[in-house]
Amino acid sequence: MNRLLIRVYMLELYCASLIVPEGSRTEWLKEWKAELWHIASLPANEAAASFVRGAFQDACVLRSDLRRMGPGRSHALHSSPVVCLLSLLLAGLASLGLAFLLPGTRTALLPSPYRDARALVVVSRDGMSRSQSANISFGEFRYWQSAAQGVFSGLAFYQIERKQLHAGHGAEVEVSVARASGNLLSVLLGSGFPISAGGTGADSRVVLSDAVWRRYFQADPHVAGRVVFLMGEKVTIAGVAKPDVWRLPGQAEVWLLESDSRMNTLTPQTTGFVVARIQPALTRNVSEDNWHMVVPQKDGSVAGFKCISVKHYAREPFAHFAFAILLALLALPATTSLPLGEYPYNPRQQSLSLRLRRWFFFAAKLALVLPVVCFASLDVAQAFSDTQSVQLFVTFVSALAALRWMLHDQRRRCPVCLQMLRNPVHVGQPSRNFLAWNGTELICVVGHGFLHVPEMPTSWFSTQRWLYLDASWRSIFRPQEMARSA
Repeated sequence: MNRLLIRVYMLELYCASLIVPEGSRTEWLKEWKAELWHIASLPANEAAASFVRGAFQDACVLRSDLRRMGPGRSHALHSSPVVCLLSLLLAGLASLGLAFLLPGTRTALLPSPYRDARALVVVSRDGMSRSQSANISFGEFRYWQSAAQGVFSGLAFYQIERKQLHAGHGAEVEVSVARASGNLLSVLLGSGFPISAGGTGADSRVVLSDAVWRRYFQADPHVAGRVVFLMGEKVTIAGVAKPDVWRLPGQAEVWLLESDSRMNTLTPQTTGFVVARIQPALTRNVSEDNWHMVVPQKDGSVAGFKCISVKHYAREPFAHFAFAILLALLALPATTSLPLGEYPYNPRQQSLSLRLRRWFFFAAKLALVLPVVCFASLDVAQAFSDTQSVQLFVTFVSALAALRWMLHDQRRRCPVCLQMLRNPVHVGQPSRNFLAWNGTELICVVGHGFLHVPEMPTSWFSTQRWLYLDASWRSIFRPQEMARSA
């Protein structure tokens, strides 16, 4: 083919390129010029004319396709890494907001209302759960008051009972009452137990929780000093406690503070809870929140007791969460494959900043998933009586599922632009799995490459592989996508 004819064909290609949108024009023209030189080198030169006429049709179709798709349809919204992180962030905020609406979860999240909460301990017998079980007898409490003054600076005894409360109007209501020794407030006041003070002359006084005060006393600001009937007896309201101040074992809505003479009516075998303050000289080691106490018995034996600080008790939900996360990490390799695939080094498309961005995205997902699992497990556990076991189970299951999702999501994203790979196509035949490649091929809609996922791992193709595309492929992808990924 003579040079003059080639120049005429080149001019026609240039005219056809004016139909193509400007963003794709350069790459489109390069591709068609390369094809024209290939056709011009063949013996059948008459094919070049029909080839050039086809360039005009291709330019019109490409322009029509780009207009129809529009810039807003460049990719699915959910495939964006930013949208993925924002969704996780919103899920975390929603679970956190629900946690603050549930009283039990809110108590675990808020900081302790007690000042020097580490020195405030709950005493329980060795080998017994201290969370909700009353296992200290009233006789032991009385003995410690006289014999353990060098260990404790204050001791208080209480037991949880369901009793009838008559507020002076309407029907009686059943509430959870913490029947306690009169010095309960003096033990807790050092920790900042907030109440509005009321009358103190009666043998029995009650402190109302904020919920009971609002529900049954219509949030009366002058309720302190009023006489009500509790368990059929007259008692004086000493004040109202602020919300979320009760961090001791047992659910209490009303605290009944009784004098020593009233408490002495209890039998020595009556069991309850003991809260105490450790002497300052025994709490100098800041690394300890647990202490052990050995008490000699009348028969010559000794009994062991645990003294666990309220500060440590408040951290239990997060300790259970950490333990469940550890179990999920140990179980993860047995439930899913850990390798993310083979990604060959490409100096142009795999710079240090791109590699760091990919791993930063993975770390950000992990940092956002863990709070979602934590708060959601706390929310679910509040619906059951055994909150510890439920929290462990829910955290383990949800954390394992979340970690599996993170790995699957990371494998299905382009290592360059972090968009979700799309358009899966099955390639190959299962019968030729050991002779040729057989699996699923996914493509980056921006044009960075292909992902080959084997249907059945073999010794020569055991994990997914990424294939980078060079610049010659760019003309078939949307210019808006290429500009966005730059």
